[in-house]
Amino acid sequence: MKPWTDEIQHHIEIWAMQLGQLNWWPRYVYHFTDVHNAASIIESGHLYSRAEAVQRGLMKVDNASGEIIQQTRSEHLKYVRLYFRPRTPTQYRNEGIRPINRRELGGAHCPIPVYFCFDALAVLARDDTEFSDGNMASAWVSHSGERDFFLSIPFHLVFHNRGFAPEERDEIVFRRNAEVLVPGSLPLDPALKFIACRSAAERQTLLHLLPPNLRRQWAPRIRLGEQGLFERKWTYVEEVVVVDDRVTFRFNPSTRTPGPFEVTFSYREGGEEAERTWKGDQAALNNLLRIRVPGAAWGTVTLQLDDALAFADTLIFEEIPF
Repeated sequence: MKPWTDEIQHHIEIWAMQLGQLNWWPRYVYHFTDVHNAASIIESGHLYSRAEAVQRGLMKVDNASGEIIQQTRSEHLKYVRLYFRPRTPTQYRNEGIRPINRRELGGAHCPIPVYFCFDALAVLARDDTEFSDGNMASAWVSHSGERDFFLSIPFHLVFHNRGFAPEERDEIVFRRNAEVLVPGSLPLDPALKFIACRSAAERQTLLHLLPPNLRRQWAPRIRLGEQGLFERKWTYVEEVVVVDDRVTFRFNPSTRTPGPFEVTFSYREGGEEAERTWKGDQAALNNLLRIRVPGAAWGTVTLQLDDALAFADTLIFEEIPF
């Protein structure tokens, strides 16, 4: 532990008091990734640096801009990178699901976002933890693990959460992306407090991607995220309901990118190898999508929008007697 851990605790308490309804923001540090990567992280029991994750084949979906990664110094890719806050500018630009022709960051995006929320004091006070004063992809970023550097970070801009004038934009965007850096790898336990998903349907999807033993073990720690975690401005499945032989997907009604999407629906009956697939174009997905699966009893349902997974789980179809 750092010898100035008491000052880190004081920092957390001060900012928790100043942030009002977002008083929980400073109590955690945050790792944001796609659901496929989240399942790999849970299975491995560690967060790895980008360099290590690529080497181990753990990065299933790359939600970072290739151009930005090329601009990032290679030594910076050897850190596990977390944020001091959620809803960073990077998240604003890649939280999905977005049609292929509506994606930013050179096409990279994070269709089903998942947050790993770690106890801030436990991570910030580690002997080897460092901190950046802004976006690590920037040429003018600085980072250090020293007390004086940490205390010099302009956290009033890191935690900034309101509108700003055009001349303030570059500075605020840079500071909001300030990072917490752990060399090499960070074990999930004991510092991980919970994992947060954007909706009930996306929580089902994450649990479905885990092996059965891990699904049972991790289900109590995978929860629905607070309003202050996700942007919720784009397309995603909020809820999935089965009645008789119909599956109903309820989508985020306030999405800015309702379509068009190529929809691929797949169903595989339990114990069978054959898979039934339906494809079609949808001009807008901001309400309900109903699909009939004649003869279904129980099996795996998968919904994909363009090339992005939107939902996957094993569902039970029951006849309702009325």
